Amino acid sequence: MSFPLPPDIRRATTDDVSAIRRLVNDAYRELEDLGLNFTGTYQDEQTTFERMQGAEVYLLYRQNELVASINISLKELESDASRCIYIHQLAVRPDQKRKGIGTYLLDLAESRAVHEGISYLQLDTAIPATHLVKLYKRQGFKPIAEVQWEGKTYKSYIMEKRLG
Repeated sequence: MSFPLPPDIRRATTDDVSAIRRLVNDAYRELEDLGLNFTGTYQDEQTTFERMQGAEVYLLYRQNELVASINISLKELESDASRCIYIHQLAVRPDQKRKGIGTYLLDLAESRAVHEGISYLQLDTAIPATHLVKLYKRQGFKPIAEVQWEGKTYKSYIMEKRLG
């Protein structure tokens, strides 16, 4: 059984790599301005393609324009061998931020998890990106660990949301 998508969302294909790369670079620019070297701030098309591998990438369109994307992947939790949906590269076009689009895509990821019978969502974000940490906390995510990713100038929280 396939996962039902809202009419304004579709799965990405390799034909979308250039558009996704541009969206992610633009969306993450504000993080670069904060001095955070998120991969999304500088990734090229090859990196974009590689980050799509093993993930489901969903694209959100408004008036036939790409305005947001989200990558999700299935991950085994080391703590108890259960599965979770891992969210990465959530990107919203700068002129569309603060309009509920990020929340809409997080809800999509949650629906995807429920569809698969998965009871956890996880993601990571830079601890100094306090606006993102607050956003994810408002959506029910809680920090469960800190990590220093190789080559990054900041520490990140691993955040988790347990589903009903």
